[in-house]
Amino acid sequence: MENKKIIAVVGGTGAQAKGLIHAILNDSEGGFKVRAITRNAGSDKAKELAKLGVEVVEANVEDKATLVKAFKGAYGAFCVTFFWEHFSPEKENQTAKNMAEAASEAGVKHVIWSTLEDTRKWIPLSDDRMPTLHGKYKVPHFDAKGESNVYFEKSGVPYTLLNTSFYWENFIYFGLGPQKGADGNLAITFPMGDKKLPGIASGDIGKCAYAIFKAGKEYQGKTVSIAGEHLTGNQMAEAFSKHLGVDVK
Repeated sequence: MENKKIIAVVGGTGAQAKGLIHAILNDSEGGFKVRAITRNAGSDKAKELAKLGVEVVEANVEDKATLVKAFKGAYGAFCVTFFWEHFSPEKENQTAKNMAEAASEAGVKHVIWSTLEDTRKWIPLSDDRMPTLHGKYKVPHFDAKGESNVYFEKSGVPYTLLNTSFYWENFIYFGLGPQKGADGNLAITFPMGDKKLPGIASGDIGKCAYAIFKAGKEYQGKTVSIAGEHLTGNQMAEAFSKHLGVDVK
């Protein structure tokens, strides 16, 4: 065990981290062990990780010094932010910068940044088909992550940019599941037409991240985009109809 490389996982009690932590724990021959980084090592979720034999370390993504300390001795670092906690693109930028700089200062050998596309590359601010929010964003939680890629690209640490996609769990936890209309029927009301939405189970993001770490240099300096399926609204409705046993439009 002592010869295994450490992967430090930011947001250690979060959805993406859970998949990565369990992927590492379930791979006894993989040559890696995990260090979960969380703001509160005394939380119930953190205690559950400790019971599994996970090293749990406290750090605050808003305090770079705590991150440097938490990253020390780690081979890899998985970095992620949670926009929905604060709804601030500026905080996204700053915490991403803190993590990138901390990884560099701690001597991390490979960092994975869980990110999203900057939608302004396709929908410029001058395009009024979508409103401009916070003065300079079209989709703030996408754009802020995408523009933060530069911190990792310039950090000097071998990096992989991991473009994630829609969590299928959002149908449960974000209230995006089928809703009853005025006619009493369930329907999904995404304005997609015949276009497909890439989606993934949040736990599978962590599994993909672990495969990237295990691949060594193969994905360093690259962007990797992942999805479990690409489904139209009708295909999603069909899946709900099958599993709920009622007709969903």
